Amino acid sequence: MLAADPIEVLVNARHLAGAHTGIEVYMHQLLGALGRTGRVQITALSWAPLGLNLPGVREVVPAVRPEIGGLRAILWKLWFDQWYALRAVAPAGGVLLHSMDGFLPYSLRARDRCVATVHDLGWQVHPELYDRKLRMTYAALFPWVLRRANRMIAVSQYTADDLMRRAGVPASRIDVIYHGLDPVFTAPNGLTGSAPSTSRYVLAVGGVSPRKNTRRLIEAFVRWRGRGGHRKDYQLRITGASLDRDYAQAGAGLPEGVRLLGYVDKAELPSLYAGASAFLYPGIYEGFGLPIIEAMACGGPVITSTTGATPEVAGGAAILVDPFSVESIEAGIERATRPEEGARLRALGFERARRFNWSDAADATIETYGRAMD
Repeated sequence: MLAADPIEVLVNARHLAGAHTGIEVYMHQLLGALGRTGRVQITALSWAPLGLNLPGVREVVPAVRPEIGGLRAILWKLWFDQWYALRAVAPAGGVLLHSMDGFLPYSLRARDRCVATVHDLGWQVHPELYDRKLRMTYAALFPWVLRRANRMIAVSQYTADDLMRRAGVPASRIDVIYHGLDPVFTAPNGLTGSAPSTSRYVLAVGGVSPRKNTRRLIEAFVRWRGRGGHRKDYQLRITGASLDRDYAQAGAGLPEGVRLLGYVDKAELPSLYAGASAFLYPGIYEGFGLPIIEAMACGGPVITSTTGATPEVAGGAAILVDPFSVESIEAGIERATRPEEGARLRALGFERARRFNWSDAADATIETYGRAMD
């Protein structure tokens, strides 16, 4: 029996020309996993060379982004995303497009088929956490996604439920496909929260921002540390920069014991996760929460929120706290830093993290492609 020809898929991958954070990590990992199946042939479109070197992935640069700023830069980006990138390479007979960032171009033709990954509806659920520009972008572009997508991939059941109850998308159009876990995330050299007392710390990621609920997190840590005893030896280390106007980019004005680490390379994150006495992720709203399973895989005891998709992703292997309550977050820190509780959470976390892999995500995504083309 002859093997079926690979499915041809177009992806606007221009996000990968910049820093790799949330959506970019998803895109890069899923592209690699899809290519390794040998069942798809992906054309990755961008406005700059990406140098991906992934099997089954061909890079195409239809137009190079010019060195411009302001309104001209915004208009050029819209022209590239919404019109030119697709039209420059689309064959006459139609295409299968996978929008991994959740937006679809208006240049789609009736004969084209498309899949959109929806990461969350945070901009709608908690608009106060997003700037005006981002809210306007979603308000202008997301209704087209709802009308045009043949299939939607939700990265959690919580996001799927949001699509159904808030956007009226029928369950029959949605496939829930979890993220996988990059194999780089494992406890190095057996290090699991056993850092010497001179460098005890709890860890948070994502910088200082309203979306990450960092103000309450910092307040809870300062209160907990102020109770004295062994607690005063701890630091709160936060990766990323400050998006909070009351703190400088480098963290000027942060309380004693709180350090802003700036950008941390992926290769350095496993040691940071593994050396932490607890990993703190009490965000107000998450559509998935990839750092939860990264920390678990590295041996970091996890504290996360009762809201959004984080309880679903944690799967009973984390301490859940009310993200709106400083007292609840503080109590979570106290509990997670107890040696017996930390050991229990590490064991549960290792087991939970094993359930997430990009090979499974790729296989499920290919099934979604088949449904989109039916």
